[in-house]
Parts: sequence; C-alpha cells; structure tokens
Amino acid sequence: MDNSSEKKYVYEQMKMIVEERRELTKQYHDLKERLTLLDHSNFKMEPEKLGDFKSKEKKDDFKKESEYQRYILSKNSYRSKIISYQTIGLTISSLLKEAGRPLSNREIYNRLNETNEIEVNYKNLTMNILPKMNKDPKMNVERAYRGYWQYRLVKI
Repeated sequence: MDNSSEKKYVYEQMKMIVEERRELTKQYHDLKERLTLLDHSNFKMEPEKLGDFKSKEKKDDFKKESEYQRYILSKNSYRSKIISYQTIGLTISSLLKEAGRPLSNREIYNRLNETNEIEVNYKNLTMNILPKMNKDPKMNVERAYRGYWQYRLVKI
C-alpha cells in the first residue's frame, strides 16, 4: 500500500468516525429530551415506542457492562493506594532514628512528602497514626513532648 492510498483510507476512516459520532450525539440528545418529557409529564408510553426502546436497551447492555468494569477497576486501583500501618510506622521510625532528635508533627509530615513514599494527610498523621504508634510497643516511637516525637531506645 503506497502513501497516497493509505492516506485516503485513513481519511475515510476518520470521516466514518465523525459520522458515527454525530449519530451517537443525536441519539443522546433524543434520549435526554425523552427523559425530560417523562420527568415533566404523567402520560403513558405508546407500545410502539416502548418496543423501540427495548431494542436500544440491548445495545446499551454492552455500554453498561463496560461502565461497570471501569468502576470495578477504579475501585481496585483505590485499594492499591492504601498503605498499611506497618509500612507507615517503619518509615516514620526510620525517619526519627536518622534525625537523632525529636521531630515535630510538621517536620515528620514534610519529610514523608519529600520522599514521596507515603501520601498521608497531616491531620490523620497527627490525630491517628502517631498516637497509635506511641501506644504500640512494637513501634519504636514515643512522644517527647507536645507535638514532638522521638525514636524510642530499646531498653536492655
């Protein structure tokens, strides 16, 4: 296939796509108009129109199924963003150990964001994660004083 015939073929395909898009847009607006009519009136649907909509419903099954699949995939991708408490705790412990001094909530938050390992909300960090780590004997984090946290040295 030479360049000119391939160009013609590509243009034809593009033209067909544009025409198909026009048709879909027209169907969309017709259905939208029908919905507004149904919302604002109390009349019964004519049987012939009802049959027409049932044939369109078969075509819409594929659209609904693909929409459902996209929903499930997005739901699964959200779950993959959840970071375990152990991961967060070990990362914060290592930050405090490397620092060698007590760090404030804001410093811990900024260092976590700089490394881009963990995306954590500041409020969640200060109100939930750090106090939970303080109570957990497995995590070597303790409260130095208000708003500051330090690495807990293990007693022998």
